[in-house]
Amino acid sequence: MAEIKYIPVRKLWAHPDNPRKDVGDVTELAESIKVNGVLQNLTVVPLIGGITKKWDGESYRVIIGHRRLAAAKLAGLEELPCVVVEMSEREQLSTMLTENMQRSDLTVYEQAQGFQMMLDMGDTVEDIAEKSGFSTTTVRRRVKLLELDKDKFKRSEERGASLYDYMELDKLKSPQRKNEILEYIGTENFKYKLKQAIDAEATEERRASWVEQLSSFATQITDRTGYKFVRSFYVNSEVKVDCPEDADTVEYFFIVETYYITLLVKDGPTALTPEEEAKKREEQRKQERKNAAEKALTEATARAYELRADFVATVSATAIKKHLADIVALWAYAEYWDDTGWLSEDGIAQATGVEPPAEEDDNDEDDAEFTLQAVTDAISKTPEKALLRMIYVRLGDRKSEGYFRSYWNSFTMQHEENEKLDRIYALLIKLGYEMSDDEKALQNGTHPLFTEQDAQTEDSDDE
Repeated sequence: MAEIKYIPVRKLWAHPDNPRKDVGDVTELAESIKVNGVLQNLTVVPLIGGITKKWDGESYRVIIGHRRLAAAKLAGLEELPCVVVEMSEREQLSTMLTENMQRSDLTVYEQAQGFQMMLDMGDTVEDIAEKSGFSTTTVRRRVKLLELDKDKFKRSEERGASLYDYMELDKLKSPQRKNEILEYIGTENFKYKLKQAIDAEATEERRASWVEQLSSFATQITDRTGYKFVRSFYVNSEVKVDCPEDADTVEYFFIVETYYITLLVKDGPTALTPEEEAKKREEQRKQERKNAAEKALTEATARAYELRADFVATVSATAIKKHLADIVALWAYAEYWDDTGWLSEDGIAQATGVEPPAEEDDNDEDDAEFTLQAVTDAISKTPEKALLRMIYVRLGDRKSEGYFRSYWNSFTMQHEENEKLDRIYALLIKLGYEMSDDEKALQNGTHPLFTEQDAQTEDSDDE
C-alpha cells in the first residue's frame, strides 16, 4: 500500500499540462471539506526546478486531485493527504489524461485536446479508446474538432451546443465554412444556416464543373459589355455542355454569375439606336435579377421545408400529446381547405414509415397487406406521432410551399402571404420548433431577396 504523506498546501502546485484547464466552481466541495475533510488522497510527483532541474525537497506537482487542491485552498486547509509517486513526464501526462477523459463535466474541446496530446505522446486511436472508454469513432471525431477555431468553439460550448451539433459540421468539407457555421451552433439559426452552407458547397462544386467544361471551347470573362447572349446554364442543374458545332470558327466566351453561367459571343453591328440598346440592356438586367431572386427564394423555401419535415419526423410523443387539440384542429383546417379525399399510398408511407408496394406490383392482396396490416401495426406503436405525420402529409407541405410569387409582367419577386404555411408553423412552434431568422424574414416579407428587388426597381425608375 502506498504511503500517505501530509504536504502543506502552499507546497502543492497544479500541473501545467492538466487537460482540465478550468476546475469549475468548487464552493460546494470546499464546504464539504470543511465538514468532512479530504476523503480521497491526491496523487503528486516531486516538482523539478526549472533552472536546477532538481527537486528542492519540499514542492510537489499535482497529478490527480486539482479540484480538491482548489477547494482545500478555498476552505483554508493548511495541508493535504498525498501519495507521492515517481513518474516520467510522459507517464504524468498519460495518467492525467486517462483520469480526466472519463469525467462527464469535461468539455468537448478539453476532451479533444486531451486525445490529441495522447496521440502526440505515441498512443494510437485504439489505445486511447481502451484507456478512456470511448469508441474509436468518438476519439477520431473529437480530435477532428481541433480543426475548428478555438475561440468560436468555446463560445459555442457556452451556448449549450451538443456533441451532435458538432458532428453535423462534418457534412461540410471546407474548414472555413465549418468555422462560419460554428458561430450559429447553439442558436435557432443553426440548422437553417448549416443546410444553406451544404447547398452552397454543392453549388460551388457544380459551378467548378461548369467552368471546366465550358473552358474546353470558350474563354471566361468578367464583364459582358460588348458581348451578346447565346444561352444560360443554371449552376445547380445537371452539368452537361455540348460543344457548339461552329466552335472552330466562332469565338465563344462565358461569364460566371451567382446562379447562372452565360455563354456569349462578341456583339456585332446593331441597328438599334443607343436609347433602344440601353433600354434592351436594362430589361435584360432586370430579368436576370428576377431570375436570380426566384432561384434563391426557391432554394431558401426548399431548405425551410426540409427543416419542417425533419422536425415533424422526430418530434417527441410527449410534445404531441400536450397539443393534440391543436393538431386535430389543423386536420379540420386541412379537410376544409382541400376536400380531394384520402391520403395517397406515398402519403401513408411518409406518415407511418411503412414501405409502399412496388409501382409495378398490381397484386391486390399485397396492397391490402400494405394498407391494413403494416399501416395498422405502425400506427399502433406511436399513434400520436402517426396522427401528426398524417395530418402534416394531408396538408400537402412541400418544397415549393413558400411566401413568394413571380408575376409575368413584373421584374421583381413579390412577397405573398400563405395561410396554410402560417398554420403549419404555428403548430410546429407549439411543439418546440424554432424558426430561423431567414424563415421569419421569408414569412413577413422582410427578406433581403424581397427588399433588394424593390430597391432595384426604384433605382431603375429613377434612371
